[in-house]
Amino acid sequence: MPFSAVLAWPAVDGLARAALEATTTESLPFGEWAAGLEQNWLVVALIVAGSILLARLVHWVSGRYLDGEHAETTFGRAALAEIDTPGAITIGLLGVYLSLLVLDLLESTPVVAGLIATALILLWARASIRIGRRWIEFLQAGESNYEFAPMFANLWTITVAVGAVLLLLSVWDVQLTPFLASAGILGIVVGFAAQDAISNLIGGVALYFDNTYKIGDVIRVDDEMRGTVTDVGIRSTTVLTEDNLLVTVPNAVLNSTQVVNESAPQRHMRLRIPITAAYGTDHELVEELVLEVCEECPLVRDTPMPKLLFLEFGDSALVFELRVFVNHPLIERRAIDRINRGVYEAFNEGDITIPFPQRELSFLEETGREHRFEERLADDSSATADAEAAGEPSEVSPDVDE
Repeated sequence: MPFSAVLAWPAVDGLARAALEATTTESLPFGEWAAGLEQNWLVVALIVAGSILLARLVHWVSGRYLDGEHAETTFGRAALAEIDTPGAITIGLLGVYLSLLVLDLLESTPVVAGLIATALILLWARASIRIGRRWIEFLQAGESNYEFAPMFANLWTITVAVGAVLLLLSVWDVQLTPFLASAGILGIVVGFAAQDAISNLIGGVALYFDNTYKIGDVIRVDDEMRGTVTDVGIRSTTVLTEDNLLVTVPNAVLNSTQVVNESAPQRHMRLRIPITAAYGTDHELVEELVLEVCEECPLVRDTPMPKLLFLEFGDSALVFELRVFVNHPLIERRAIDRINRGVYEAFNEGDITIPFPQRELSFLEETGREHRFEERLADDSSATADAEAAGEPSEVSPDVDE
């Protein structure tokens, strides 16, 4: 611009100058807004690019760590494997959220923010449930015996699910006041409708705190069912019977009936096998032969040692009782079978008689007495009476000895 024109600026007409200043003043806010918008989009681009790079970096680092020589040998590694993918997705979603925040679009797009929060809640709820299950697996795989593990897994799943539902209701601003007004009536209805399920749930919790049984124990229910516990759930317990049948027993039934845990406090159990010998048999010989049979039986434990007790003098035999221990309750019948076979063969070789109940019946005959009876027909009763009245003899049946 020429220097003379610059000097002439104060001499410009006042009206033209005012118009020029007004035009300049009105054009400044638009320019600032345009510059700010360009700057915001630049920040958004940086946020999105940074979140993507950070997510890929986290995924790559965790992958290298988990693919190491001792991958997933500890609970920490297992937990990291479960949160690897959710963590990367979370970083990406947070980048989107920050972008909306920079562009000042959160208030205008509340649905998008709600969807992001919902995705994060569901993602981390699933990861939390899986981490809890992995922790239970590590507890059960260790040397320590954590009997609460199955019940804790179920309670943990319920707790995480309820927490996720409450967070979702809070995110979407669902008002619970209308529901609370009818909560009393609804609770009564639900209580009557789900009383069996609630009783089973309470029964399962009671069985856990009572420490009645755990997975792998052999239980007997009311002397009617016997089997191995394969699963302990919130509602029921699954038992594998000796006939290889899976039976689902409600926890409420187990909590209200007599349950015998044959695996507690130790796995081995004692058997009582009755043995009899004829009168006149040497009881020391009987003991020697029976204990030899127990030593040869591989199903019988050496400790505690087998014992043969002389219980009583029976009606027709000497009654003994053999007490031995076996390693597992489910081999009880096989052990009894082998012992009985061995005792039978040993008694035959030792000329020991196994008595059986015998009864003698004797009849006392009385001589010199005869019993006579008369047999009359109903139609001839009147004729017989007339004959007796006339003095005529009546017909008498042949004599019969009783």
